[in-house]
Amino acid sequence: MATDEPTAETVPRDSRTGLANRDAFYRDNAPLVEQALAEGRTLVLLVVDIDNVDFALRTFGPRERDEVVRAIGERLEATAPAGVYPYHIMQGRFALVLQDTPYQRAVQVERALLEACRQPLEIQGAPYRLEALVGLSHFPHHAETLDQWVRAAVFAAHQARTTRSGYAIFDAGWDQRDRQRFRRLVDLDEALQHGDEICVAYQPQVDLATGKCTGVEALCRWDHPREGLIPPGSFLPFAEQSDLIGPLTEAVVAEALADLAAWRERGFDGEVSINLSPGLFRDPELQDRLMAHFRFANIDPEHVRFEVTETGIMEEPNWGINTLAAFRSRGSRISVDDFGTGHSSLAYLADLPVDELKIDKHFVQGLAYPWGEAIVGASVTLADKLGLATVAEGIETELQQDKCRELGCGKAQGFFTGRPMFRADFEAWLGLSPAAG
Repeated sequence: MATDEPTAETVPRDSRTGLANRDAFYRDNAPLVEQALAEGRTLVLLVVDIDNVDFALRTFGPRERDEVVRAIGERLEATAPAGVYPYHIMQGRFALVLQDTPYQRAVQVERALLEACRQPLEIQGAPYRLEALVGLSHFPHHAETLDQWVRAAVFAAHQARTTRSGYAIFDAGWDQRDRQRFRRLVDLDEALQHGDEICVAYQPQVDLATGKCTGVEALCRWDHPREGLIPPGSFLPFAEQSDLIGPLTEAVVAEALADLAAWRERGFDGEVSINLSPGLFRDPELQDRLMAHFRFANIDPEHVRFEVTETGIMEEPNWGINTLAAFRSRGSRISVDDFGTGHSSLAYLADLPVDELKIDKHFVQGLAYPWGEAIVGASVTLADKLGLATVAEGIETELQQDKCRELGCGKAQGFFTGRPMFRADFEAWLGLSPAAG
């Protein structure tokens, strides 16, 4: 049992820490779980993850890494309640089991373990501070089996990493969202293979001086066969963290260029703006693949503007600058989206291969206040000095539009000028003549 002191001769142990290992954990706790189910008892599992163990290996070497792991094991033994013994179940992961422990007491133990792990170690005479995460799961409230119980505690540690709190208790809502994320990734992969679920909505961009629509931003939409139209915020963020962002971007590019080609034949002389994820910057074949879509649609690159967020450029500055410069050399223009919300310096901005700043909607919608007017005005002045065009995003009222025009902003985009529309609705909004045939 987990709370009976193990016998050294019979317990499988980790050679570095001397603690009971993964095999011992499952051997000890499988009957404990069965007993808890049979007798209505409660168990708490605490999983301790040390994030930067491998950093010690890269920086100092394997001996020092093992010393870090051994020291953490000693701290956990010293901090654990009497009769509770830690298991070393993976390289930087430990587990402790509490029996019949009140909730508040379990949380106190969780916090104490976190604090013990975060105290700096000394390695080769230098202080080394560890990044520790602790997850807590309750049996049988959070799980019905031993494997589910372990997964719940590991997931709670992941929650702690995501929330930057250091420790967390398993949250079924988080778990459900994570499972939904996985299912949607699988569905998105299938959708990209079938090619009939990913569609594009277009939001007009209007010249503030003339009122003319000078272009559209192509916005990705997913018409899921069971869930219906899924908002972009519910699938784009995790698509950007997967290999699917490349095919997804190509699907948007292909449809947007085909539509633009059809519109140009019917008299529309504007351009289309397409978003680029920073996750694509390291793809060496990106430019060639997208240029193939230009040739297929018979669209000149100068009629396409690629948008990338300020933060996105700064995440991958070298790769980002090279990628954007390559597209720009082919004739496409580059916009910095959500300008003002990132962390690039003004000196750095002057060196970026960009043509336009899109002023973030937060500042545009604050134009009724002095701070909003000051920031939008300063952004327009900066853009003018750098020879860049400007677009005010998120315009929702006539007052905001008039103020942006007064401050010298070039173009407007937002619900007031035009909501995102699918192809047929945009064509009607624009007043294009019916397609031939």
